[in-house]
Amino acid sequence: MTYTCIDWNAVWKDLSEKNIECRGSGGCAAIWESKEKARTYLERSQEETEQTRCTIDGLPVKIESTVLDIGAGPGVLAVPLARRVARVTAVEPAAGMAEVMSEYAGEEGVSNLSIVRKRWEDVDPAADLDGPYDIVIASYSLGMPDIRAAIEKMCEASSRWVYLFWFAGTTSWEQGMLDLWPRLHGREYRRGPKADTLFNVLYSMGICPNVETSWMEYTRRFPDLDAAMSEFREQYRVTSPAQEEVLREYLAATFSENGDGLLHTGTTTRVKLWWEVDGCR
Repeated sequence: MTYTCIDWNAVWKDLSEKNIECRGSGGCAAIWESKEKARTYLERSQEETEQTRCTIDGLPVKIESTVLDIGAGPGVLAVPLARRVARVTAVEPAAGMAEVMSEYAGEEGVSNLSIVRKRWEDVDPAADLDGPYDIVIASYSLGMPDIRAAIEKMCEASSRWVYLFWFAGTTSWEQGMLDLWPRLHGREYRRGPKADTLFNVLYSMGICPNVETSWMEYTRRFPDLDAAMSEFREQYRVTSPAQEEVLREYLAATFSENGDGLLHTGTTTRVKLWWEVDGCR
């Protein structure tokens, strides 16, 4: 088989489906229906202000810019961006995330942010959006199995730029799953598609994106091991006492003590890919 014969969109879809089957979460948005979890995610993200600032500073934003943020979560980028541009539209399907984002915008006095509570796959650009937008962003929100169709719609919604942020290699939070899945569930953990597959999908579409890689520090803080177990039990699909003990031993061995609590740390390679939409029309 030659390089040109590979259907990279099918590769992405296959990896996505196997990952979802492993996680058993029903898709990316399903785990963020809880408003409490969404608020915790926002608070954790607000501790990483430098990362958010660097991401926004790396975008060609102007005071007159219009921005579309796909999979905006609790507004980590959308709300700060709204303070710097003319208007922002955020697409976010998870109820908890959308509610927290709306509250966050209100707390920050942001009034030029509109929220579309749909999956990107279900969005009709003509009916649901107020585009085209100068900048379209999807920041670590590429949970669409048909990534080619998702990107084509992003290009349709943009008048100038598309920016995608994704991961390369094994993320720090996936490592534990790779280590434990055979012991917990009797089979290997299947990772989702990464930036290599994404680049090849874009290339097969005639898009040659700019690519920039950087390190992302991952840190989680817990008051004690019981709090960590409460957080990771669902993520690791732990349902039995035997699985509980396996996970507890692993967390105790991999977490480090920090004053009166525990730290879970790691480093992940993140990738920014961006292009002008003339490259995909």
